[in-house]
Amino acid sequence: MTFHSLLLKYGEIGVKGKNRYLFEDMLVQRVNEALAHAAGTFTTRKEQGRIYVDCQGEFDLDEAVEALQCVFGIVGICPVRITQD
Repeated sequence: MTFHSLLLKYGEIGVKGKNRYLFEDMLVQRVNEALAHAAGTFTTRKEQGRIYVDCQGEFDLDEAVEALQCVFGIVGICPVRITQD
């Protein structure tokens, strides 16, 4: 099965108050920095308490997951397969 995206779940950032977006933006920045060393082209987006990493073209799933495991604040990494409705 081929995966097209990664769903990142984060921990205590979600319980922050009105400045939560600052913490989410910093986490997205750290994710982008970690994925810069992985093979592939990635775009990162935030949606409703989750961070999605979309992968264009071919990429090494194991290498991407290994790079993301080093990012502080991420508690879960879920491979996602995108389908049509």
